[in-house]
Amino acid sequence: MNAVTIVPHYFPSDLPSQQTFQTGFDRRPFPLTHSVHQSELFGWPMLSRLAARAEAKSGGYYFESGSTAPGEKWRGVPEGKSLVQVLENIGESNSLVMLKRVQEYDEYRSFLQACMDELGRLCNIDLKRTYRDPVMTILITSPGRVTPYHIDGEANFLLQIQGSKTVHIFDGDDPEVLSDIELEKFWSGDDTKAPKYRESLEQKAWRFELSPGTGVSNPVIFPHWVENGPAVSVSLSMNFKRVFDPKADAYRINNVLRKAGLHPRRPGTSAVLDSIKSGGYRAMRRLKRLAAR
Repeated sequence: MNAVTIVPHYFPSDLPSQQTFQTGFDRRPFPLTHSVHQSELFGWPMLSRLAARAEAKSGGYYFESGSTAPGEKWRGVPEGKSLVQVLENIGESNSLVMLKRVQEYDEYRSFLQACMDELGRLCNIDLKRTYRDPVMTILITSPGRVTPYHIDGEANFLLQIQGSKTVHIFDGDDPEVLSDIELEKFWSGDDTKAPKYRESLEQKAWRFELSPGTGVSNPVIFPHWVENGPAVSVSLSMNFKRVFDPKADAYRINNVLRKAGLHPRRPGTSAVLDSIKSGGYRAMRRLKRLAAR
């Protein structure tokens, strides 16, 4: 008899969960449950070995230490410290450690594929066709550590493995939360106009309390900041870039138009205009590539 391959299931497949994923994914934040925290891939023995491998790999990690607040900027990797040293003292060092692109390691590649298959069925979309460059990052955080307010250009699933944290998410479609100029600069790669945290907007934020076996889905460009609980936290972040994003392209074109002294219309108000701008941006990008050759 042929051996039967048992495919693990990490997410609930009941009808209410399917409805939540299908109506919420990349549209609004929503909480979720999972069993990823039970996998040995995210236990301390594996994480320690993974950190040693990441430190030897270019671009394989990021870490920073010191007190932070929601409105502060990223600090950058401090000199004179190694990743393994920071991880060994994570309980006392007030640090954030990111093990980046872990799907590039064999044992995590198949895990990501299994998750993508499950999440695609839940969301009723083909993640491999509508999103590209799926990336997994393992986040290991000291007790009480704050991750500053920021936005990401990818749809995200944040899964809590160990410890607890509170995630504050703001509506990226609200002009009071994100201005046109902030979005134009973000999509054009200009960090000089990074979104600014304003405590007065906290009353508008969604708050998600995460513990092992829970998580949250966050749409593209929805600002957020994170406050870690009283113990060391381990979380898994899975990010997906949209293959085609007319609104993002429209913001990039608007950035060019604004520099020319014009006052372009905010993307999202006209699908036809967004499509025209997106086509224009893609044509410009193709011309730049041809010129570079």
